[in-house]
Amino acid sequence: MLALRLQLLAVVVLILACSEPAPKELAKQPTAAEVLGVKPDFTPRYEIIDMDRPDIAGAPRLVVRVRVPRGLSREELELNVRHALLKSYDSAPVRLGAVSVAAYVSERMSMGADAALGEFAPGGQWSAADPGVPLSGWQAKISLDEYYFEHRTYLAKGTRATLVLSSEFSDTISLSRKANRWLEEDILAELKPDVPVVVVGYEDFGKVGVRYEVETAIKPKRKGWVHSFNLKAE
Repeated sequence: MLALRLQLLAVVVLILACSEPAPKELAKQPTAAEVLGVKPDFTPRYEIIDMDRPDIAGAPRLVVRVRVPRGLSREELELNVRHALLKSYDSAPVRLGAVSVAAYVSERMSMGADAALGEFAPGGQWSAADPGVPLSGWQAKISLDEYYFEHRTYLAKGTRATLVLSSEFSDTISLSRKANRWLEEDILAELKPDVPVVVVGYEDFGKVGVRYEVETAIKPKRKGWVHSFNLKAE
């Protein structure tokens, strides 16, 4: 009789156990592509320039620089940055704590990103880098540079122009031997306004502006670099 009671008790316990709701499954984590909003059929229009791993406080971080073409819309530019963040995150050999993408449109990269900046990290904060945070806690922050959308024109080689002052605090225009520096040792001459010159070439320094190589049209002949705001085309 005791054995029968024990068997009945075991059956009741088994039935009750089976009738209890199963523990909830852990919420499925989103993929990086889902968090970043990048679709599988997106066609990127950028090229990777270089990558760096500035791991700080034990958190693996990745900094990527890319070059984008001119002519992208705001939406296209942002999507390209998001795709670069995704590709960088997914292809890393370790689980990253944060990813940053700097997008450039000009050849000069020493002046900072001139197209867009993007960060993919916990809460969208680079400083919160932590590979242990699930992707559900990650966000992307994208900022577009207005310079990218400016329509910039250039003076052609051979264009005749005159020198003009750019500031009331100076009465001369500094002619530099280098396109990227105006240190004391770089100055070839201090020229007066209204001196006629001929454009020889130019370099675009992105957000910093355009610099022109010019040659004076009067003697003594001098050849050097001036800022675009120091030129007035005839």
